[in-house]
Amino acid sequence: MTSKDSDAGGVMAPMTGDYNKLNASQSTVWKYAKPLFANALQDVARGSTFRVADLGCATGGNSVAPLAFVASHLHNDCALEVFLGDLPQNAWSAVVTTVTPESITGTPNGDRSASNTFVYMVGRTFYESCTPPGTLDLNYSLVAVHWMKSYAGDVPTGLYATDPLHTTDPELLQAWRTAGAQDFADFTRARHRELKLGGRFIGAVACPKENGDYPWSKVGKVLHDALLSKVESPQVIAACVLPCCWRTRADVEAGFAIGWQVEALEFHETKDPVREQLEQGGVITPTEYATAVVESFKSVGHPTYAGALAKTMPQTQVDQLLAEAYKDCIDVIAADPEQYNLDVSFWYVVAKKTSD
Repeated sequence: MTSKDSDAGGVMAPMTGDYNKLNASQSTVWKYAKPLFANALQDVARGSTFRVADLGCATGGNSVAPLAFVASHLHNDCALEVFLGDLPQNAWSAVVTTVTPESITGTPNGDRSASNTFVYMVGRTFYESCTPPGTLDLNYSLVAVHWMKSYAGDVPTGLYATDPLHTTDPELLQAWRTAGAQDFADFTRARHRELKLGGRFIGAVACPKENGDYPWSKVGKVLHDALLSKVESPQVIAACVLPCCWRTRADVEAGFAIGWQVEALEFHETKDPVREQLEQGGVITPTEYATAVVESFKSVGHPTYAGALAKTMPQTQVDQLLAEAYKDCIDVIAADPEQYNLDVSFWYVVAKKTSD
């Protein structure tokens, strides 16, 4: 079985405008990425202009903190050029109002002039170069590169293509993982081309949790099972795939094997902030927790799997099917909230471009 850049089911769709309000789990990544930015910025050469790219910016909510941190490390006379990359169909109207020269320079640590800060938007997949070769001092991608460009086949047993809980056919699972490795190689090659010699890439690469579970996996399986209970056969929803790849340490190292020096590679797992409210007791009820989990999951996955379903059934049927499935998910999660969470785990990597 071979992979292809897909126009079939399971093609990653951009986040919608409400992602900025529902990305609590993803926003915790900055806690661990910030020290890596600090170390990298100490050694990155600076001239009259510093250029940085955020690859996979989504709606911009998680972009401001890293960019403001970068700005705070530059002298006032150094112009800052920011390139925000995401798919052409991204909710760019949300980005325009979220990531601005003023939001980047107006933080407590920033005393730069907004007039010397420039923000550009690049509607292009991050599997391609998003700037001319050798132009960037720093590029980064904090919660994005798990989304694949390739499609290795329909998955009738689940949503997450590279997760063994969802993809039970060993051959199909391996095909997806092989495609994921090739995608990551394409991603790091594109970042390598963009950087100046000596420039840094900083990334948070999604991976299995310490106990071996895959992030968001059980929630996704509940949704798949709810959908399955409402259709005639698994084949009806087989193209309803979230093409995400969770990577091992070896997978990450392989992506930086040529032309790079890996300066840091750390594993960190972060508990879902909403789950912490549940565990405190009395802050939120199990039903409120379940609703928050489903809403957060929807903000990430709904555009992708709804788009896949719309290729096989009328949109009105898709809307009704998913609405009923979401309700079932809330009931299942509320009945046993300890089993479900939106914890996240990542390999945090810093790599220096050492050769062209």
